[in-house]
Amino acid sequence: MMTSHPHRHDPDAMVTRPSLRSLDRTHRRPAARVQPTAPAADLQTPYDLPTSGRGFWGSLTHAEREAFARDGEPVGLPVGHVLWREGDAADHVLIIRSGWVKICVRRKGWERIIAVRGPGDLIGERAAMQVRRRSATVVALDTVHALRVSTGAFAAILAEHPRILRVIEEQMYDRLAEQTAPAAHVTDSPWPAAVPRDAGASAPVTAPVADIRAGQNCTILFTDIVGFSGAHRTDEDRLVVRRVMYDLLRGALEHSDVPWEPCHREDRGDGALVIVPAEIPTRRVVDPMLARLTAGLRRHNRTAGEATRFQLRVALHVGPVVPDDQGVSGLAIIQTARLLDAPVLREWLDRTQADVGFIASAYVYEFVIAHAPGPVNPASYQRVTCKVKDAELTGWMHLSSATIPPAA
Repeated sequence: MMTSHPHRHDPDAMVTRPSLRSLDRTHRRPAARVQPTAPAADLQTPYDLPTSGRGFWGSLTHAEREAFARDGEPVGLPVGHVLWREGDAADHVLIIRSGWVKICVRRKGWERIIAVRGPGDLIGERAAMQVRRRSATVVALDTVHALRVSTGAFAAILAEHPRILRVIEEQMYDRLAEQTAPAAHVTDSPWPAAVPRDAGASAPVTAPVADIRAGQNCTILFTDIVGFSGAHRTDEDRLVVRRVMYDLLRGALEHSDVPWEPCHREDRGDGALVIVPAEIPTRRVVDPMLARLTAGLRRHNRTAGEATRFQLRVALHVGPVVPDDQGVSGLAIIQTARLLDAPVLREWLDRTQADVGFIASAYVYEFVIAHAPGPVNPASYQRVTCKVKDAELTGWMHLSSATIPPAA
């Protein structure tokens, strides 16, 4: 993910981006050993970091910067140095003082650049605060000077200055907004998109089966746009509806700490199949994902015209997934699809005109939803039984409120 920083375009900041053509050259250089260094002669103090724009450092108060300067250690990193690798333990964060780094992941033997960071940026905070493992590899594109803060010191600073948490949250929202921005906003840029748009808003496609091994119990999420092929919609309307669905789904998952990139995605035209890797808890796909998705669709429907207003069916299950070169398969996926097609869910969505109709398998409800402390009350779910094709299914259904009240 990549944050849009106005100070990167501010001539007063005197920041020069490295050429994109250098990306393929620099990542092949041997990594050098990192050495703590005293600040260079022209960088006498951590306060010389850029303070314009909405960058992390520029958003801090003087007292907050003093805390980082007090507990941080200045380090110098040579070009080509690997700051950390995907899967490494997260024992520190870095605030970049000067220079640039690339953030990349490897999928099926290919390196994929997902972001570039520069002066004033904070990197490594999500792993340090939440998952404890690095989700990507970070490589220095040129000589980098940074402030290194251990995970323990970082937690102590956040406890001492809780406002910093809001700064970090805003930074995450900004990065998410850039990821879901229309492609036209980035096509003329010499920089890579923050996150590859192979499952982007306008034309989602199948993403690689990443980090999924045969037989793993993965969280399976199925969505379907109600009435997608309706005569009241044009093809242009359908593109808008698909874009909104993908933007909302991705945003809700990211807000719930479910990163979009490691998930396997298959576009179904009027919906999507998302397989969440086994190491990510199913609870995150429920809480606060469902509340976030519902709120986002409700906001859209309040202002959208009839042709682009839509209802969304969502089904959730957990079970073994079997990947192959064409995608994924397995009985658990079939059962999730059948829950999505449950006649009782279709009937109640039509009757209530709810924005979102959500149905979870009995397993997910009993072991996840019933114990979730999130904003959606487990008591608001209704136990339903249905027959889809030759299968007798039991699920738990939740309907949101309706943006447009149903006709009498």
